[in-house]
Amino acid sequence: MSSSQGAAPLILLDDEGQLRLYPSEAQLLRSQERPESARCVIDRTGHYYHLQADPDGRLGLSRPLGPVEHHSLRQHFLRQQHRRPEDYRLVRRLPTTREEFLEAIFEELTVEGPGHDQPWTVRSGQQSWRCNGLRALDAQVARAAGPVTVTDAFGHIYRPRVPWNRALARRVGGHPLYVEILPEGAYA
Repeated sequence: MSSSQGAAPLILLDDEGQLRLYPSEAQLLRSQERPESARCVIDRTGHYYHLQADPDGRLGLSRPLGPVEHHSLRQHFLRQQHRRPEDYRLVRRLPTTREEFLEAIFEELTVEGPGHDQPWTVRSGQQSWRCNGLRALDAQVARAAGPVTVTDAFGHIYRPRVPWNRALARRVGGHPLYVEILPEGAYA
């Protein structure tokens, strides 16, 4: 990647199918990731790379290998959401175009990633609170009285839904799933 792209976020798809967001190429290359356990690395423009190591063990990215296949990535992401709801608690409307989907997946991984403290706004009745990160959001939603809507750092609005299905509730640790809703007056 060029030096201008080095500060852009990247998604690593590992051999177990997990998607992990790295804020920059430098952080990915300083990570404990191993080339043999990484399927590919995807940039914001949808190009994919291989993670590789030189003879001294230093990590690097291959040259761009072409655009990631949009339909396959979308289906993979949806499967991961279904298999691992505890890691993907946002239930968003995924756009159909390649560019919008890539933007959406980067946003979602930014908001849901461990250690991320993206700002959220919680609204209940006439009251409004700000909090950072999903953990703080869960706590604020649990304290709120009445119907609640929450807005993420990217402007998406959700309604928290605590799963009734016991197995799903256990998997998400009793925390709500956040189901995206359209703003008032908007049409799908």
